[in-house]
Amino acid sequence: MPQAHKSAPPAFILAASPGHLLHRAQQFASDQFSEATGGVELTQRQFAVLCAVHDAEGLTQTQLVQATGIDRSTLAELVSRMAAKGLLLREKAPGDARANAVRLTDEGRALYRTAIDGARAADEAILSALPKNKRASFAEALARISRAIDLGAEAARAEAKKAKADKGRGDKKKKKKKKKDK
Repeated sequence: MPQAHKSAPPAFILAASPGHLLHRAQQFASDQFSEATGGVELTQRQFAVLCAVHDAEGLTQTQLVQATGIDRSTLAELVSRMAAKGLLLREKAPGDARANAVRLTDEGRALYRTAIDGARAADEAILSALPKNKRASFAEALARISRAIDLGAEAARAEAKKAKADKGRGDKKKKKKKKKDK
């Protein structure tokens, strides 16, 4: 009887990997942003913070995490450095002494105005790499991926909440059983 041979898994094709391609696309986007903002000392993440604060002055750092998608520790460090550079002000949030509300300084507002045209030019340069009839669907695909990240976090929180509730029910059942056994 012939012995069945296990076939090797298919080769991983890096050039077709969505994760790798997104990383390369991010590199391209970063280069376009740097070039289009012409020497302004501002990263894409810092620009995202400026945009979010510009659009809604007084957001807490937790709200900035939600608005920008930047993780909590990175955002806290970014805000701290941007405040040290005189771009942002942090104040205690009304009603929550533990939270900081973030506002633009005059310097931050001026930097935002300087960088906004470059950011728009960078976005146009990125989209110009695609045929015109593919640009809207590309932006929609990226938005879907972004929403999937948010849904993933929400699902994780819901699961943690459910697990905590289940544990609470389990503890109550154990107590009832102990009483019954006595």
